[in-house]
Amino acid sequence: MSDTFYLTTPLYYVNGVPHVGHTYTSVIADAIARYKRMCGFQVCSLTGTDEHGLKIERAARQQGLSPQKFTTTYAATFRQAWKKLGLTFDEFIRTTEKRHGEAVVEIFERIKENNFIYLGEYSGNYCVNCEAYTPEGVTDCPDCGRPTEFMTEESYFFKLSAFGEKLLNFYDSNPDFVIPATRMNEIVSFVKGGLKDLSISRTSFSWGIPIPGDEKHIFYVWFDALTGYLAGIGFARQSENFEQYWPADVQLIGKDILRFHAVYWPAFLIAAGLEPPRHILVNGWWTVEGEKMSKSRGNTITTDELIKLVPSDYVKYFLLREIPIGADGNFSYQLLVKRVNSDLANDLGNLSNRILTMIESNCKGQIPESGEAETRDEELKQFSSETIDLFRKNFDSLQINKAIENVWELISMVNKYIVANEPWAMGADPAKKDRLGTVLYYSAETLRIIAILMAPIIPTGTASILKQLGVSKPTEDHRIPQLAWGELEMGSPIGKIQAIYPRLDQEELLSRVEEERQQKESSSSATQDTDVTAQKEEIGIEDFAKVEMRVGKIVSAERVPKSDKLLKVQVDIGSEVRQVVAGIGEEYAPEDLPGRLVAVVTNLKPVKLMGVESNGMLVAAANKGKPVLVAFNEPVRLGARLQ
Repeated sequence: MSDTFYLTTPLYYVNGVPHVGHTYTSVIADAIARYKRMCGFQVCSLTGTDEHGLKIERAARQQGLSPQKFTTTYAATFRQAWKKLGLTFDEFIRTTEKRHGEAVVEIFERIKENNFIYLGEYSGNYCVNCEAYTPEGVTDCPDCGRPTEFMTEESYFFKLSAFGEKLLNFYDSNPDFVIPATRMNEIVSFVKGGLKDLSISRTSFSWGIPIPGDEKHIFYVWFDALTGYLAGIGFARQSENFEQYWPADVQLIGKDILRFHAVYWPAFLIAAGLEPPRHILVNGWWTVEGEKMSKSRGNTITTDELIKLVPSDYVKYFLLREIPIGADGNFSYQLLVKRVNSDLANDLGNLSNRILTMIESNCKGQIPESGEAETRDEELKQFSSETIDLFRKNFDSLQINKAIENVWELISMVNKYIVANEPWAMGADPAKKDRLGTVLYYSAETLRIIAILMAPIIPTGTASILKQLGVSKPTEDHRIPQLAWGELEMGSPIGKIQAIYPRLDQEELLSRVEEERQQKESSSSATQDTDVTAQKEEIGIEDFAKVEMRVGKIVSAERVPKSDKLLKVQVDIGSEVRQVVAGIGEEYAPEDLPGRLVAVVTNLKPVKLMGVESNGMLVAAANKGKPVLVAFNEPVRLGARLQ
């Protein structure tokens, strides 16, 4: 029987749609799962959604929905996003599922039976956003910075104070429990500072799992959510899956939820008589063009936006290559274009096309016979073998970006090999036929090895490379530990040659990005977080005065080529006629707009959208996700300023 491997992403909180931060963690998990499958492991990879808590209850109420309907809607966006991105999760657990509720009750009963739970009362400042009490005397949440609410309530407590020494002993015996080491050091310091008993129930709201026998209490959202990692593999249902897969090999999390996973979670498990996970892998955060992502800045990169604008392999490659796991990264479409065009299009894509085209034109479309090897050939073969070993070493230690760098060194090596041997100059010389065949075989065999190594990271393009090389075995059936030189069958036909990774046009992509953002700005928060606990930042009158809005009349309107959403609108604002590009094309026909009075923001910097310059913005409200232009009920002169 194959060795098993169980890994999880966090259960993502459903107060909004997935964004690049969620995507990064899920892409890491997918790459690890694919790699482990190709190493012969029987893999179970789990993701899911965390759906309980006061924040969800309030958000649902604000939208006039039941919490269940609210969470079902948002949970679907995560499931659909990962499917569109081609991520291969075996389990998707929702904390509102029956199997999850059973698991929460089961672990609670086990911990209670072991005398680590008692009933008491708790008073303190509670952060609704983080679903956590703050330290004594702290009124603003130390994690998110938001104001807290003072609460007093009866509560069940977990005797976390009894686990300080147990946890420190566990960390000492498992020094790589948290990766990277800097995060492990943080946790050790936190626990050495002393642990207080943890409130694990709430009575101040009702959206959660009731505690059996005392149903005015519901489980604290973190006690609830963490148990999802057990529920997804059949805990509390006597499932063989649970016996097979627990403890988890790797649990992926963002750095903001480290304490819950590296302190509370192993303590809960030890108290219940269960083993803690083997590794907690902590990834950093992504800024966008150097700024923290936030809806107030309007710079959130949603997964849906990424999928619409960029092929999935490009997204995966950029996220995994750009930074080491654990470090913070900076996302911009310019950086993505630069990385993709340089590495995937110029290096790997051109290499594949170059080798296959020469085989087609010089070898009748068949993998050539390899003749006697020369020193250069043996050096390439040896370097390929060394690359396999380095790739495995780095991937096994979860240094995926280093593993990718190893492959790119091999790509550089084979490119130099081709240039040095000049196979294009041998085709017309019958005396060099054998040498030509050897060079092309060695090049093609190296390309096969490259494609198999990169398959866990960029599965779509690498599958195409293998197909074009005439390799019939499905990509996932290749075994990386057994990957060796010489498996490309001489004389076998190659497939139809196709471009693997076309270059991205930066100007065109940025225009499409601007179009998406224009649409986002004119639509409702259907594509944004519903964060009812965030306090709106107040501004002074001097800040509002900086925004210049004037009355205008639409003179003409026409569609922007290649766009369903954008209209090019000429607006008379009294002193001049302005050209504005507006994302209202799906709601308003161009021919219906001339003569209409509108509100125009007139002091924005000019931008180009789909190649068309825009010198302002039409002001619109959002109604169920659709823009509605501001109108005037009384006559007003053109150019009048809105105040």
